[in-house]
Amino acid sequence: MNTKWGRTAVMTLALTSGFMYTAQPLQADAATSQEMTQKKVKIDKKIKKLDNEIKDLKKKLQKKMEDYKVTQKDLKKVNASIVETEKRIENRSEIIDDRLKAYQKNDSTVSPYIEAVLGSDSITDLVSRAMSVKTIIDADQNLLEEQEDDKQKLADQKDDLEKTKVKLQKQFQQMQEEENALETKKVENKVKSLELKKQIASKKEEERIAKELKEKEKEAQKLKDLQNTQFVSDASNADNDNNASNADNDNNAGNGNNGGSPDDGNQSAPNVSGSQAATAAIAEASKYLGTSYVWGGSNPASGFDCSGLTQWSFKQAGYSLPRTAAQQYLATKKIDRSSAKAGDLVFFSYGSGVAHVGIYLGNNRMLDAQNNGVVVESLDWWNQYLVGFGRVSGVN
Repeated sequence: MNTKWGRTAVMTLALTSGFMYTAQPLQADAATSQEMTQKKVKIDKKIKKLDNEIKDLKKKLQKKMEDYKVTQKDLKKVNASIVETEKRIENRSEIIDDRLKAYQKNDSTVSPYIEAVLGSDSITDLVSRAMSVKTIIDADQNLLEEQEDDKQKLADQKDDLEKTKVKLQKQFQQMQEEENALETKKVENKVKSLELKKQIASKKEEERIAKELKEKEKEAQKLKDLQNTQFVSDASNADNDNNASNADNDNNAGNGNNGGSPDDGNQSAPNVSGSQAATAAIAEASKYLGTSYVWGGSNPASGFDCSGLTQWSFKQAGYSLPRTAAQQYLATKKIDRSSAKAGDLVFFSYGSGVAHVGIYLGNNRMLDAQNNGVVVESLDWWNQYLVGFGRVSGVN
């Protein structure tokens, strides 16, 4: 499946199973109410089993989020340790510099030992002076060696920090992909429930539910197909993408190696031009800049995850979006990157399905809720996961 987006996404559809729902027609000879009830009990047991599987998955996802928060605290401790080490190195450098200046105050070409010999009054005085100078020089050498040890420890700490950041990012991506799988199961569960209702409904009610069931079947199939779609970024466009963003780098956040953070760049409400609907949605999302990411959050009271923020912001502007990033991807019109405007949505994948969404601001920037919180950031780091841009009907 080839797209015409500015950054090409090559999709390889890997359907692992024939995912198709077929509503069972009512038999010509109507079953008794007792037979229908017995059949309903069996189907309800199957649905309950699916519900329990979903609950177990939610617990695992919550545990991963708790582990993520603990690791974030550990990162703060490491950063504090690095700052203290740098201060000690700076202080020791100043001490050594002061002593070297004192040695060379009168004549930088004369060693402290020669000065001690020439200035001594006796052998005893000579020995005493020489020992004193040697003690000072040895102390300076020890300080220099300690300084080198501190520098090595600092390098090791920075290396550990970078590895931890990569580990955290991969963990978060895994959580988002599991969220996609969870939402797909929810849709499957809903379809089974509608099938059961259809079996026990009147003919008139059956026709209404059959139409709803068909829509849900299509939605379930689309989500299943999307979940099984492998997105591979076109690396040949990477240089062009980076060059296009250079003009805006001075004011963009998001130059970190795992996306932006509330401490990056200018995190005030972005000033963008666009349609009334687009600017209204962006203004609403801007209210929550700097707030923490909340798993499953979809409103200001609970907090926001990525798709919760986009859904809420566009709802306040008068436009309805489905709940998840994958559903929002399916619900929007796909557009070229060169045609994207402020207020369009931008979608990302970590390999399987669509897992992240942000509001495009123009000039290679977006506003999104990610693991570091709600931020305005550059697309530079995110280009490696870019799927494409989508337009909400009626917004632009």
